[in-house]
Amino acid sequence: MMSELHWFAFRVLYNRSAGVIKRLQEDGVRYFVPMRSVEKITDKGLEYIEEPVFTSLLFVQCTVAYINILRRTPDISILVYSRPGTTEPAIIADREMEIFMYVITTGSQRLDVVDEKLLKGDKVRVTDGIFKGMEGFITRVHGTKRFVVVVEGVAAVATTYIPRSFIEKIT
Repeated sequence: MMSELHWFAFRVLYNRSAGVIKRLQEDGVRYFVPMRSVEKITDKGLEYIEEPVFTSLLFVQCTVAYINILRRTPDISILVYSRPGTTEPAIIADREMEIFMYVITTGSQRLDVVDEKLLKGDKVRVTDGIFKGMEGFITRVHGTKRFVVVVEGVAAVATTYIPRSFIEKIT
């Protein structure tokens, strides 16, 4: 496991995401920052601005050895999400990360952050539309049934409403 590439979630401390991202880019390491497009009224009129969906959350595809290098780097302040009850970094399954990245990038204007602990309902797969093939949950968010995608133990986001005819229950 030490030399295998896996996805991991990092909490970047002290608002130092730019420095961590610069280091990842220099090292040629793949990363993902969940971003969304938000409408803002400025003196220039209506503008769309990219902003992080989650404050200080960064996903990195790397090895455990690379995580240990980052932890020992003085100007990089990160916490790695760990497996419950351990200090071992929690591996995020590739499929789970692919679904999460797709939903974030495809539905970036209609995303809401959801508390994963509040999720109820069956696991489903979307059978049609822009989220076809994606897996998640259907749950009520702000009074409306929404499709929710989860990176277990890290983050959950709700997309727009998806018609019942586009959803199949999976076991």
